[in-house]
Amino acid sequence: MSGIGEGCEPGVFISFEGCDCSGKSTQIARLVNRLEGRGLDIVVTREPGGTPFGEKVRDLLLAVESPDRTILSEVFLYAAARAELVTEVIQPALDRGCVVITERYSDSTWVYQGYAGGVSLSSIEQVNDIATGGLEPDLTLIFDITAPLIIEKRFEGKKKDKIESRSEDYHQKVREGYRELAKRFPHRAVIIDAGADVSEVESQVWKEVSNILSKKGYDLNSCM
Repeated sequence: MSGIGEGCEPGVFISFEGCDCSGKSTQIARLVNRLEGRGLDIVVTREPGGTPFGEKVRDLLLAVESPDRTILSEVFLYAAARAELVTEVIQPALDRGCVVITERYSDSTWVYQGYAGGVSLSSIEQVNDIATGGLEPDLTLIFDITAPLIIEKRFEGKKKDKIESRSEDYHQKVREGYRELAKRFPHRAVIIDAGADVSEVESQVWKEVSNILSKKGYDLNSCM
């Protein structure tokens, strides 16, 4: 793989987190264009999903018509899909030296089912650790929008899924949870002002990604 220094650890793992409709997908696409333009090997995936099994679980979790369930049941469903994704997609790609980018990972469960949903955070951390084998991202970008009206505007014309359809109080706790998560995991979690102009958000993302790639031994100037 071009641009990797001698003796650097294989692969770089980047997760995009944040509230629904905060612009994660748009910024992932922009980042992929930048990285591929530098000749890097990129694997992009998502949670829940990313594998045939995971996509089935995604349908069960997010479809509006899917059966109601307890928040604790959601924890285990997300963990099952996550275990498959790590084993079949993420870890093999990291072992090949790829840059792996995922839209959501274990932090989503910590926030949505734990902080906002009321399941014990320590229990979720244990379940996540089993599902991931202890694999955590090198960098987690948390897309934060402090003004709920911005999110509502972005939802215009979009059908909300089962979790997006939860109460405003629930989603306010999600936003609070992500800010708490950034405080709890400062070694890898960075808050991005997702309410800014799209180009400004892209600049924020690139600053953080180029920094972690440099720390991992990538010479981005030679990856052209």
